[in-house]
Amino acid sequence: MHCYYQRTLADRPVAGRRVRIELRARRLVCGNGQCDRRTFAEQLPGLTHRHARRTDALTAQLTDVALFLGGRPGARLFQRMTIDTCENTLLRLIRKLPLPSSGSVPHLGVDDFAVRRGRTYATILIDMATHRPIDVLADRAAATFASWLRDHPEVRIVCRDRAGSYRDGAQVGAPQAMQVADAWHLLNNLAQAVERVIGRHRADLRQPLTSHDDRTDDGPASEGRDHEELDIHGRPRPLVARTRDRHQQIHERIERGDSLRAIARDLRLSRGTVNRFAHAAGVDELLLAAIHRPVLIDDYRLYLHHRWMEGCANASALTREIQRLGYRGNVNTVRRHLKPYRNGAIPPTAPLPHLTVRRVTDWIMRRPERLNDVERKGLDELCERNPALATTVDYARRLALMVRDRRSEHLALDVWMADVRLDGQRELRTLANGMRRDRAAIQAALTTTYTSGAVEGNVTRVKLLKRQMYGRANFDLLRRRILLSP
Repeated sequence: MHCYYQRTLADRPVAGRRVRIELRARRLVCGNGQCDRRTFAEQLPGLTHRHARRTDALTAQLTDVALFLGGRPGARLFQRMTIDTCENTLLRLIRKLPLPSSGSVPHLGVDDFAVRRGRTYATILIDMATHRPIDVLADRAAATFASWLRDHPEVRIVCRDRAGSYRDGAQVGAPQAMQVADAWHLLNNLAQAVERVIGRHRADLRQPLTSHDDRTDDGPASEGRDHEELDIHGRPRPLVARTRDRHQQIHERIERGDSLRAIARDLRLSRGTVNRFAHAAGVDELLLAAIHRPVLIDDYRLYLHHRWMEGCANASALTREIQRLGYRGNVNTVRRHLKPYRNGAIPPTAPLPHLTVRRVTDWIMRRPERLNDVERKGLDELCERNPALATTVDYARRLALMVRDRRSEHLALDVWMADVRLDGQRELRTLANGMRRDRAAIQAALTTTYTSGAVEGNVTRVKLLKRQMYGRANFDLLRRRILLSP
């Protein structure tokens, strides 16, 4: 032994009090005369290491919290725990951690995520056996993904979405692997195509659905439409009166020969509004769009009608019930909706929902057996109005049935793509052309049970990490937190 020297170590707090360890360590003399170092300090395994000012236990605690919360939130938490540290110290601890080894990955999942939305994207790779991320690539280019696959020839299955870059990268880097397109992404692509088809035919959605009691224009349906143009006091609604006045003013100016630009300038309206009033078939078409504007309570009209018929007339209780179902409005909106019921104007049948592009898309993409009678009748009526929508419904349900139930009879997918190519809408034809290029992966999705669910879960976790870091950290720190966070 040469001498003693004093070391001061910070340790984890006890009962809200800071703990400081004053350690008397020995300095020893090296017995080897040929050694370059004459003396060396004694180390205590499990307590500390060279040049450290913290115990290993405190360092482990700081590292765990840094991985969970990041630099600045972690520093604020440690202030409450009476531990002196700063955000830069926590970030340095993360960067000092060794990255885990990927090992053998026969079953791989891949997807992209936005580092900076709309500008920079990266790729996350998942071991589908453990559902843990094994690597993060700095971009989503096919060449980068192919280079990674060449270094891992053990990959036999690649679960991915329908992005072309990952398809091309897997073909080049791992030609021996079977590619599996994710079924959810295929259904999502189908829903987007259906939504675009309905958007082109949105004029058919402006006509309200007819109920079983709508016999003639003089019947209860016309009385209901007249009632919708009046407020609770029997006076014309301001929106209805304003729409009629504008329609009359604009058409009077058009008959005098004024241009739409001059009409918009004089009436202080946008050119789009003047153009819509000028080309409308009549004021009834404009009133239909004005009266049937979507509101928060639309999705709950049917529920409120059934509850009223069951005898529940308490607006506050009904509001609490539909709030549990997702309603975000207040009780006053429910009271206004129930005002005609209290005055005796109870409709003989349940109120039909207002048609929107999203609502009709939901009806088409849902399983037919999960539609109620009102939704099924409304969809059938739309198909009777527009043959293009009827064809779209048929094709969408055929493909959705194959994907959901993993039904892939011999050449069923090829038959579907051929039928769509003959008489499908152009949005469905575009979808079929993309599916034709990705046929092998889609066929694997219909005949196997592999999915990208674990990949999507990890992408959701990445979004949480990004929000904790608020975009101020570099890619290397984000990559470490993705790979090392528990």
